[in-house]
Amino acid sequence: MLYKNYLKVVVLAVSLFLTACMTIDPQQMQDHLTIVNADDDKKTPVVFFFQASNGNNRHAAKWTLWFAEHGVSAVWINSASVRGIQRLFGKNYGGDLAPALRVAANNANLDLTRYALMGFSRGGTAALESESFLDEDQPKPDLIFSLYPADKGKCPNSYDDETKVTVFYGELDDWGTHQGNRNACRRMAERHDNASFYQLANAHHAYDGNKNEQWKCCGNRTFTSASNPAALAETKRIILAQMQEAWGVK
Repeated sequence: MLYKNYLKVVVLAVSLFLTACMTIDPQQMQDHLTIVNADDDKKTPVVFFFQASNGNNRHAAKWTLWFAEHGVSAVWINSASVRGIQRLFGKNYGGDLAPALRVAANNANLDLTRYALMGFSRGGTAALESESFLDEDQPKPDLIFSLYPADKGKCPNSYDDETKVTVFYGELDDWGTHQGNRNACRRMAERHDNASFYQLANAHHAYDGNKNEQWKCCGNRTFTSASNPAALAETKRIILAQMQEAWGVK
């Protein structure tokens, strides 16, 4: 009887977790996607962006222009706005990929047989765990670009060998030091044949952004975000090489 009760508790906990992650349906998501076509005359590969915990799309806006230069469209998943909130801290939103794919399928210029995920900080973690929530008929991404993810010393990877997973982390990123987040991602890449880990010299959190700032989290600890053009250039070099191999982009 105790064993059966334990199983009931476990099933209930899992159900509540899945419900929390999968509360957004395609109809709700419809008005909370930003789609930028790289070419209005033909189908192109596409990258889906997961927001960071601050809930804005400043990283996606900057990256979208670069992807367009290489013939890759962009879809911004506005996970904060679809929930009516400003910050995503403490939220699990990897499940937003499934409804986003449903909506994006209505755009004739997006080739969803060739797509990637990209996420920043908490959004990078959401990208890594999103496969668990895809429907059976939905394609998996070819590539995942996860920038400075992980939380509480955990760096998930829900994808199998069909998807190439790449994690980028700055060596000076104090979020990576906090609770062993960076080392968790390094260990994850060592355990999974489909994953790679890149540590970028002299780079802080949000090195791909255009802001230098300090922010508070986790018991009023101070963390640093700072742009680093050299680290950004190296990240782009690696991403472009992977897209060229997977999709033959220019």
